Amino acid sequence: MKKRWLSLGFRANEICNIRELTKFKAGEILPYIHDIHFAHYNSKLLSSGRPPTKYSKLEVKSFLEICSVNGINTTLLLNSGNYEFHDIIKALENFYLPLGINAVVISDTNLSEKIRKFYPKLKIYGSCISYIDTVDGLLNEKEKGIDLHNPATWTIRNEPFIKEISGKGLKQKQIATEGCARKCKLEYWHRAESTNSVYHDLEKTCKKGIPDIYTFLMGSWVTMKQLKRMENYIDVLKLPRGTFEKFSDIYRLIRLYDSNEPYNIFDFLSIPLKQIKHNNIIMSDIFDDAFFDNTISDTVDYNFLDYYISKLDKVPFFKKEE
Repeated sequence: MKKRWLSLGFRANEICNIRELTKFKAGEILPYIHDIHFAHYNSKLLSSGRPPTKYSKLEVKSFLEICSVNGINTTLLLNSGNYEFHDIIKALENFYLPLGINAVVISDTNLSEKIRKFYPKLKIYGSCISYIDTVDGLLNEKEKGIDLHNPATWTIRNEPFIKEISGKGLKQKQIATEGCARKCKLEYWHRAESTNSVYHDLEKTCKKGIPDIYTFLMGSWVTMKQLKRMENYIDVLKLPRGTFEKFSDIYRLIRLYDSNEPYNIFDFLSIPLKQIKHNNIIMSDIFDDAFFDNTISDTVDYNFLDYYISKLDKVPFFKKEE
């Protein structure tokens, strides 16, 4: 795996254990981290676009100081879009910038324009919840001050599109294993609920978004072998929060990436499949280059997918429709 490639999202417990990450395996994870993104400590003032996490101002200060000492880039999530601009300026001026924060994630291009004017040197990253899946849309983001673009999650399957983005000179972050169905109809609802700090039950929502094996096979995920085909075009690889339950999971992912060993893809699939990953084993080597080359469009080729379904064993959650 190339160095400085991984973008990680941290919750309260990871922020509090950041020193543990810096020392894990004698610091072997650190060279691979591009940045760590996190939410403001006061979610009522500056929401992140995610369910609120509880930590104190002092804990965030300690987290940022440790990251700075260890050369870890840090990114503040400003994904809600419902802000008083003066609250953002106050937080940046009085707290985050003095502590060495490197970037912000923004889905609202009007906000990115304002931030760019105030802070021309601060990195501004686009957001997957902008749901942009066209090059023109990303070029428009660039005009609005975005430095690193995060196309819609379902574009991870589209290698020609990823190459085209790179060919236009745009920097891109891709999410490797979101797990949602292609253009998941529930995803918009998820994000809206999370932004408003509303809890949603994955068992009753996400699971319904993937009713059968075909929907799963066309979902927003790829294998590490497929990532290797595209790594020269992807500037940053984001690991969804559900990809790692502990720091050793990140280390294992890096080691597996650098090997040719097959693995259970559910080990690294995120929401909405996290709840069932321990009950399913689908080995990564089932999915070859042809699989990803022929699952780019929204059209489901049932006959084509049946070949791969025939290679799957013991997948109790998915039932092929008769």
